[in-house]
Amino acid sequence: YQEQILIENEYHMKRNTLQKRIILDALREMNCHASAGMVYARISTNYPTISLGTVYRVLTDAAASGELLRLHFTTTDDRFDITLPPHPHVVCSRCGFVDDVAMCDGWDSMDNVLSAGRDPDAPFHLTGCTIEWVGLCAACQKAIAAEASQKESEAAERDPA
Repeated sequence: YQEQILIENEYHMKRNTLQKRIILDALREMNCHASAGMVYARISTNYPTISLGTVYRVLTDAAASGELLRLHFTTTDDRFDITLPPHPHVVCSRCGFVDDVAMCDGWDSMDNVLSAGRDPDAPFHLTGCTIEWVGLCAACQKAIAAEASQKESEAAERDPA
């Protein structure tokens, strides 16, 4: 009986390791700030036995162990980032697209800012930092311009001057 339990545990460990590899490989291949749902959509056709819950657990566990970053946003779902050093992001308020923001001169690393806050004599002990800019991505700007142009054309057709 105990041998059967060991065999089943070994099977589940191998399965979980395979699922983890599939999920993390998909995130890396996507090369974006993907949500668990986006990763699930990417792999579900080829791996229908992997559930959305499994994808979410694998990604959150990987973030907790430091393999990737989990990004919390106010305007969209949590995203996962394979670029490990902390860095700021910009979020499109229309479609939810997330992108990295290039660091300014003098901000060579957020780690430098955080390490200053870890000084035992500092008035505040920093454990992290989140910088989130919100705006419109290029695709949404183009779509909004096209919608405005379409409305102008329709208005001109209804009321020729």
